[in-house]
Amino acid sequence: MIYKLSNEASTSEIEKEFGIPFRYPNLYTPNPLINGFNETNISVVTMENKNEITFAIWGLMPQDFKEDWHIFQDNANTLNVQLDELENVSWMKDSFKERRCVIIVTGFYTHLLDNGNTCSYYIQQESEKPFYLAGTYNMLNDGFLCAALMVGKTDNFVSNYHNISNLAPIIVPKEKVSVWLNDGHDMESLKEIIERPHKTKLKAKRISNEFFLKNLTSNYQIDSLFS
Repeated sequence: MIYKLSNEASTSEIEKEFGIPFRYPNLYTPNPLINGFNETNISVVTMENKNEITFAIWGLMPQDFKEDWHIFQDNANTLNVQLDELENVSWMKDSFKERRCVIIVTGFYTHLLDNGNTCSYYIQQESEKPFYLAGTYNMLNDGFLCAALMVGKTDNFVSNYHNISNLAPIIVPKEKVSVWLNDGHDMESLKEIIERPHKTKLKAKRISNEFFLKNLTSNYQIDSLFS
């Protein structure tokens, strides 16, 4: 499972890379460590609005849910969801069929057990440009969106840096986004993106465990913790 993401890109870098604007650009702040265990926002593009980038709370909740985020997440951790859950959990089914999204990141964090110790890594594109991860979302009773990161089996590259679990995010290449966000939801095409994901050129950086303990505010601080 993946509970920590990163989106360090600026507004202009993201809009240039994907060719669509933020709906509320002044609300976006680059964040090197998006910790899913805290109530936090992620940048998403949804089926409902494919031509703008908006925000969602990380952690899927039922459509029209009325209570607070922490109440639901204390009982059901839905930061990550798998295809089997989306097909078989009753309140998730409509989300997958009717409310898919892509989540914008510059990377995600993985953890490797090695000789009784935990090593942490930052996984990003070789180009270091932002990219899309597969997600699904619902709308809460107050109108806010909430979203989950979809995960599937780790590939050979990621498994070298992540053996805490055998699940990792599903990268959606730009040329497949129109399929993922297609209202027609051809299920076979969607499952192909999930089960046979695009091979993206990635790289991994070892990071110090201090990274997750400190309140990092600059790239200098972050780079100092990479091995």
